[in-house]
Formats: sequence, C-alpha cells, structure tokens
Amino acid sequence: MRTLPSLLAGCMALCAGALAAEPLTLTQVVTDVRARNPQLRSATASAAADRERIKQSTAWEDPVAGLEVQRETSNRFTTYDAAEFSVSQKIPLSGNRERRRALATAEAGVSAAAVRTRELMLIAEARDTFFQLLRAREQLALARETDQLLVQGTEVTRSRLATGAGNVSALLLAETERTRLQERVIVLDGEIADAAATLNTLRDLPAQSPIGELAAPAAPGDAEGALAFASLEEAQAHALAHRPEVQEAIARITVAQRAREVADRAWRPDPEFIVKARHMNTGSRVIEGYDTGVAVSLPWFNNGRYRSAQREADRRREVAELDAAALRSKTAAEIRAMWQRIETARRNVELYRDRLLPLARQGADNARQGLVTGAATVAELVIAQRSLIEAQTGLAANLADFHRFRAMLETLTGTTDRS
Repeated sequence: MRTLPSLLAGCMALCAGALAAEPLTLTQVVTDVRARNPQLRSATASAAADRERIKQSTAWEDPVAGLEVQRETSNRFTTYDAAEFSVSQKIPLSGNRERRRALATAEAGVSAAAVRTRELMLIAEARDTFFQLLRAREQLALARETDQLLVQGTEVTRSRLATGAGNVSALLLAETERTRLQERVIVLDGEIADAAATLNTLRDLPAQSPIGELAAPAAPGDAEGALAFASLEEAQAHALAHRPEVQEAIARITVAQRAREVADRAWRPDPEFIVKARHMNTGSRVIEGYDTGVAVSLPWFNNGRYRSAQREADRRREVAELDAAALRSKTAAEIRAMWQRIETARRNVELYRDRLLPLARQGADNARQGLVTGAATVAELVIAQRSLIEAQTGLAANLADFHRFRAMLETLTGTTDRS
C-alpha cells in the first residue's frame, strides 16, 4: 500500500519529467540570461554602487576637532599651562551640494543605460546562438535522413548486382555520397557542440549541460513572426528614442552639463564656522573663555584651476554631443541595413517554401519510386536528393536568418521585451 508521501513524490517526479520534456523556447533563454548571466549581474551591481554616490554627494563634510596645548613654564610633554579646544564645520550655503547631487544622479543614469546596453548585447548573442543551434540541428537531421535514403539505394543496387542487372559505378556513387554526408555530420556535430556550450555559458550553466529540443519560432507569415514596426521610418524613429546606446550617449551629455554647473559653482566657497574654547591649568574653571569665527577658502586666487575645470567640462560636453550625433547616424544606417536583410530573408523563405522545396520533394519522391521500380538509377536518386537537401538547407538557413535579423533589429530598437 502506497503512502501519501510516496504518492506526492511520484507526482512531483512526473511533473518534473513533463517539464523536462518541454522544448526550450527563445523566451526561456532570454529569461535565463536576464536572471542569471554573471556579466549582466556584475553590471547591475556596478550601477547600484554608482547610485550610492548620490547620497554621498549630498552629505555635509565631516566636522573637524582640534586640540592645541601651550607650555610656557615647562617643556615636559605631560604638563601644560593652557589648552585650547576647537570644532569647525563647513555650512553648505553655496549650492555646491545640490550641483554635486545632480552630477552624481547623471552619472548613475549613465551606469543604468550601460546596464541596458549590456543586457541587450547579451540577449542578442543568446538569440543568435539559439538560431545557430536550431539551424545546425535541422541540417543534421536532414543529413541523417538523406543517409538513410542512400542506404536504401545501396541495398537496392546490391540486390540488382546479385541478379546481374545492377551497376557497380552506381553503387560506388552512392557510397561516395554517404562518405561526404558523414563529413558533413562531423562538421555539424562540432557546430552544435560549440553553439550549445555558448548558450549554456550565457545562461550561467555548465558548458557541457545537455540542451533538449528547441522550439521553432513562428514563420515570417504568422502573426507571431511579424515585425514590430510597419515601416522603416517607424523603426528608425523608435531606435533613436529607445536604443540603449543612444540613451547612454544622451546621459553622457547630461553628465557633462552637470559637471559644468559644478565647475561654475566652485567659485562660491562654503563658509566654515569655528568655535574655540580655552582652559587654563591654573584656573578654577573648566572653560576660561571661548571664541567664534568664520573662515572661507579663496578660490579667486587660483583662477587658472577653476577656469580649466570649466573648459574641461565644455570639451567633454562637445565630445559627448559629437558621439551622440555619430551614433544617431550610425543607428539610422544600421536599421536600414537590417531592414533590408530581413526583407531579403523573408522573400527567400517564401521562394524556398512555396516553390523550390515542393519541386525538390516531388523530384526526390519520383526518384525513390523509380529506384524501386527500376525506372531510375542511384545517380538520379543522388542528384534528386542533393536538390532536396539544398532546398531544405536553403529554407532552414533563410528562416534562421530572418529570425536572427529580426532579433538584431529588436536589439537595435530596444524592443527585445517582445521575446
């Protein structure tokens, strides 16, 4: 008789098996990268550290305490005639603290934009690797299927040779083709291993961890496979407004502006309030008297230093603005190029799927049937099967390119949340 714990354990094992049997989707890969990738976590931690500077920039400076001992009647270190205690504190009245806070906030904004940039770069690499692995596995399946057909062809040819009706050259042609396929299988096995290791590394898993079946993404004609933008102009406008690299460049312009404001305010020093109390060793009171005073630094006597800081801020802003302008032009060009690649891949997919592949399948089926009935030779089967492989490989390659280019377009436009 089974107990309740054993039943629960069995149910959990069945559920785990069902989950393990589910194909790995691109959405799950992206989720794993965002949650576990060490590089992304490092960038996030660095941005969090930069945010802590905001609070530090608004803090008052530490108070300063001092002690001065006077010796008039003795030179002994352990004795004194009078002692003076002092405490001083700078009072932030010049507005420098607010400017430093604005600068720290702008720098934290650059770090946040850098995190988003790193995130999209890693996601783009993961998606590209996902499609490489999917394509290599599809090609491997095609190669093995073709090998099985050639095995059947060689068996038929051997049986004909036994009856004296076969052709030795046809048998050699089939065996040669099988050898070429084996070479192709070896290459594909290496590509699959490399892609799987890269994908596991991006997901923070051991490189040798097995990757199960991959879920094929939607075709270009499906609703899920459609582009996020209706036109090239819309994609370019969205990229200029949401691409993380552009936002990071804009944040650097803001940093330069805030640095100039800090340099301008540096001419206004914060006053330092001072309190001093005296104690006489021969007196009867603890405090014989006290003094108060105010001190300020004199930046006007160091004019070159502060003028140089202002010029530095101006130059950095100029550099940031030029970098941002160059990045905008580059982004528009990259979006146009990627849009054209997507359109080319989509048209090729339609060509292979609707015309070339059906014709190649029909030719291969006729060759296989003709080989059984004796109306076709192994050479004709090899040629027909080569055409079928080329058509299937072309469809798989262009379909993978379509999804890769679409993923790259979404990365450029900052719309990878659609994954």
